[in-house]
Amino acid sequence: MDKEPGNGSPATLERRVWELQQRELITETLVNYCMQVDRNDPAQIVEQVFCEDGCFELGERHAVVGHDNLRLMFAKTLAAFSATSHHLSNVVIRFTGEASAEATAYIYAWHLHAADGHRIDLWGRYQDRLALTPKGWRISRRRLLAAGSDGWENAPFGAVERLPNPAHTPSPAITRR
Repeated sequence: MDKEPGNGSPATLERRVWELQQRELITETLVNYCMQVDRNDPAQIVEQVFCEDGCFELGERHAVVGHDNLRLMFAKTLAAFSATSHHLSNVVIRFTGEASAEATAYIYAWHLHAADGHRIDLWGRYQDRLALTPKGWRISRRRLLAAGSDGWENAPFGAVERLPNPAHTPSPAITRR
């Protein structure tokens, strides 16, 4: 018997269980991206992670769209590295419909440059739009925003939003106990 959604009603419980299951599946998609990148497998990155018309935004004004172009982009990008290690955390998922969601996740990515062996570190966030497809959750749009990098010159990514510091640094009252 369905009741109006409320605290503890069957409809609410069913929805909550569905959302928990979907959150796990979405998180698996995001983690799968990291695993396939670290395997250096452009075909599987695209097949297992992106919608057919999926989009990876590079900065404010450029994007790579569609499976064919995404495969080429990942093949070219990953060829520059002899090793990578991507670490995902702070995943937040918001459902925007029955078959759509938005996710934000923090990323730390370590890279070893193939040509000269120098290390490249990137700290940032993925901002994703996802769609539930017959193959599961897939990214329809990914935007990578950088909080900082070390060893990556002219990274094409936008910056993580950060509010400005106050004009005058506040000082709290400190009490000795």
